[in-house]
Amino acid sequence: MGSSHSSIYLASTACVLLSSGIVWQKVCISPPEWIEELNTLGRPKKQKLPGTAVVCGGRYVAPVVDVPHPSIHYQSIAGTVVSRLLADHFDRVILVDPELLDLEKPKTRIMQYNATHAVLSLFTDGARRLWPNFDAELRAAGGRSVYADIQLHYSGIAVPAPYRDYPGARLPDTLGMRRSETQKVLYGLLMQHPTAANITVWPGTVRGVEASDNQSSIRSVTVRKLDGTQVVVHDIGLVVDCTGRTQAGIKWLETAGFSLPDNLRSSYNPNIRYATICFSVSPELESRLPIPEFAINSVCQYVHTQHFTYGLSVNVLMKTDNNTMQVMLTSSEDNLPRSVPEILPFISKIRTHAPLASWFVKTVEILCENCDEPSFDNIKIPEQSYVRYHSVPTGDLPSNFIAVGDAHIQLNPVHAQGFAKLMLNAITLNSVLHSLDPRVSILPGDFSSRYFKKNDARTKGLWEATRLHDYGSPACEPMAGETRDTGRLARWFTLKLFSAASQHEEVASVLWRVRNMIAADTALLAPTNASSFVPV
Repeated sequence: MGSSHSSIYLASTACVLLSSGIVWQKVCISPPEWIEELNTLGRPKKQKLPGTAVVCGGRYVAPVVDVPHPSIHYQSIAGTVVSRLLADHFDRVILVDPELLDLEKPKTRIMQYNATHAVLSLFTDGARRLWPNFDAELRAAGGRSVYADIQLHYSGIAVPAPYRDYPGARLPDTLGMRRSETQKVLYGLLMQHPTAANITVWPGTVRGVEASDNQSSIRSVTVRKLDGTQVVVHDIGLVVDCTGRTQAGIKWLETAGFSLPDNLRSSYNPNIRYATICFSVSPELESRLPIPEFAINSVCQYVHTQHFTYGLSVNVLMKTDNNTMQVMLTSSEDNLPRSVPEILPFISKIRTHAPLASWFVKTVEILCENCDEPSFDNIKIPEQSYVRYHSVPTGDLPSNFIAVGDAHIQLNPVHAQGFAKLMLNAITLNSVLHSLDPRVSILPGDFSSRYFKKNDARTKGLWEATRLHDYGSPACEPMAGETRDTGRLARWFTLKLFSAASQHEEVASVLWRVRNMIAADTALLAPTNASSFVPV
């Protein structure tokens, strides 16, 4: 009798555990909410909100060491994307930016204007919804539609992309194009779209905001135009901080009398530099390069990420637009190449567990020997920061203020997540706007808090993962209250994950989806057959 009861108990327990495991696994591998929300991106609101949405772009800031530009600013692409989105929701949109109108003029306020960019597929998916002719305009400008495979090698060991999970082994595609050219295409698309009739572009900078009488919202924005005149915009529907790492919104709100916590902004310094070397490559020369066939149609032909105990080195070969190729080299020291004779000696000193691919080294050698003088763009990456707007109590933030892109969270750009993070912000903003009661004529009092809390739930993991990875480098300076030992368990897990991914396609598949932001990071906690994922 007792034995029978024990058997029933054990069997019942086993069933409960099995069922719980199945439920947990299903929760972990379910596509995240933002994938479904992509379907409403680019869909206009039936009843637009009255008032003016002001998208606040560039501001002058102090020079950064090693940057051959007088000042820095990241966010022209953020401003362009957000302006297009808000034109679906508001009667009027004003985009304030000092450099957008002259598309051919080099953008002196954008630190990474000429730097290497690898664009994840989430950005391309979103851009296609905002602009149905995105692909056609991209190709017309010399861009490439390529597989979203960065050809990742962790400390020299290949980590495969999940081609087998997709019909015909056709991995989702993305954009292969330099940022300088991408920016021109996106701005052209913005001005060609039917909603452009509701968008006004003002060359200038936002100088400040004024609070409403009860400090519940922003009622006006002051803009300084390039000719020195100042204009005050009234009837404000929404203010969007797109000032990049300047994060000017904090100063605007404090000056206007809004109460913000002293510790609102957290930051750390990865202490890393990187050089982008851009070669002009003729079709004849390209045909002689020893790049493997499997890598030709990828967004990057080769990415080597160093084990963090050696540093934060990332080394990249990337075929870009209009017969150009870029080589990216990084270092925590001031020793990056500034001339062709310095390139190969630098590469020969890169420390790694397995050797760099011989064809990568040979390709760089051929480029150095046969191309005209390439351009060099050497950058010292400033500190990375996170403005924790989501922690401000509802009511202390103006209801009609948000921050997007680097104005909210700055990630170490060597992790190549900036464009996708921006699109995730845009998807979130669009979703919150579509969720409003269609009868409302102004944004509700908790709108800002709703956006920041929802956005934090989706992007905080990016901040945590990249920051804790960077702490593994001896050169990194952690944020206040933390040490380089912080996140040691997370780094151990990362090492085990990459080791497993290099040997098991199932793990590599999950890792690829999480990195491309088409799966939530909880998917890493639920080993399962990769075919359980729904391709997007």
